[in-house]
Amino acid sequence: MNRLMLGSAVIALVVGIAGFLGSGWRTARLETQLQDAQARAVRFEQQIGDLRAQSDDIAAQLKVERARAASTETDLRREREMNARLHLIVSDGRK
Repeated sequence: MNRLMLGSAVIALVVGIAGFLGSGWRTARLETQLQDAQARAVRFEQQIGDLRAQSDDIAAQLKVERARAASTETDLRREREMNARLHLIVSDGRK
């Protein structure tokens, strides 16, 4: 009976130590995964900041180009009106 109890105690002790060591390894692995995830989060936040700055720059360029397009459209409309008037004057002069 004593041998049976001693054997059970030794087995329980071995299983307990193995479980304790296993949980330590698992904890270290989880800590490493956490650090990796945090590092990726920081990189993504930096990328988001860069993309926002880039988006702001593009929005400013778009505003300038829209203003330039509106100005060009106005100039083109005036040019067409002047050409139409000149065409009328020239065609009236030929009659």
